[in-house]
Amino acid sequence: MASGVVLIRLGLIAALCLGGVSRAEPAAPWLAVARVTTEEDGALLERVRGQSSDLPVELRAMPGPSLEGPPQAQWRSIEELAGAHQARAVLWFQRSGPDVRIHFAQPSSRHLFVRTARLEGAPGALEWSAGAEAVALVVRSALRAVEAGRPLGEVVEAHAPVPMTQEKDTPVPPELWDMPPNAEDDTPLRWQVMVGAMAVLDGYASSGHQGLWLGSGWEFRPVRVRFQVLAGLDQTLADARTVVDLNQYAAGLWVDVALLDTRDFRWSLGAGAGGLLFMRKTESRFKRIEAAKPRFTPALLAGPEMSFRWRFSRRVGVEAFVGADAVMGRPLLGYSEDGNFVLRNEGWAVRPRGVLAVVVMP
Repeated sequence: MASGVVLIRLGLIAALCLGGVSRAEPAAPWLAVARVTTEEDGALLERVRGQSSDLPVELRAMPGPSLEGPPQAQWRSIEELAGAHQARAVLWFQRSGPDVRIHFAQPSSRHLFVRTARLEGAPGALEWSAGAEAVALVVRSALRAVEAGRPLGEVVEAHAPVPMTQEKDTPVPPELWDMPPNAEDDTPLRWQVMVGAMAVLDGYASSGHQGLWLGSGWEFRPVRVRFQVLAGLDQTLADARTVVDLNQYAAGLWVDVALLDTRDFRWSLGAGAGGLLFMRKTESRFKRIEAAKPRFTPALLAGPEMSFRWRFSRRVGVEAFVGADAVMGRPLLGYSEDGNFVLRNEGWAVRPRGVLAVVVMP
């Protein structure tokens, strides 16, 4: 009998201990999301967190546009936001002059709690701090009500379902679908074609050298590899003794890296190298001048380059290139007089270059 009493007492002591342990365990935290649109919204949310630190609630900031619009559309946005994060409550602020409207919604019970607080000055000011504390206390009360199962505010009526007889929207063809910003940026490799005009100060003529510029390349992020070709226009260099027809053709490979790359603008720096072919034909105007036979002169070129692109549509843009090419092996233009070579023009070793082109990105 005595042993039975001891066992009963030990069981009661164990039950009390277990009950004390279970009561000491903190409640599992639940989630409330806050739509943060401005820097002030973020500062207010920090005040709310400070006032509600003793509650089993996780307040998570969700940057995005303000939850505005007709009541039913607004409530659909609230339900979508809460459902996406498995949140029990949704909070957001709406500034109107010196007043701030506090919106607190509980989608499960369709309760919407709205209060207005006076909030003057800018974040950090003394008067703003006092108003922010009032806002935080309002939100704390709403959080405690949800925790206790007694949400505040009014019930938002469910919107009526759309009748089945309602006409469906006319389908929009794929070519007219709205594309999200930077949708094309998901492509890791983008091919492009460039057509434009190039002007080079080559030192052979005061007006320089002009021609048709063609380019084709592949643009990674942020690197672009480009193959370009120049088909120069015919240059006529004339003086009192000779007339020289000079043509220039160039081709090379260029690589650049984007320093700024947005949806509409791209600014890059790069460099490249290639070959340059001079074709010249000389005609003598003086009997004592011996004209050289037509010939081709190959040369090498290399140098840095900077470009700036403006894309005015999804697939088409305009790009400007500025560079300086060092030429090795350029021809010396002159003539032979009485067996002696007389230098007429040797061109420039470093040639400034500018290109303006249309860029097509299929």
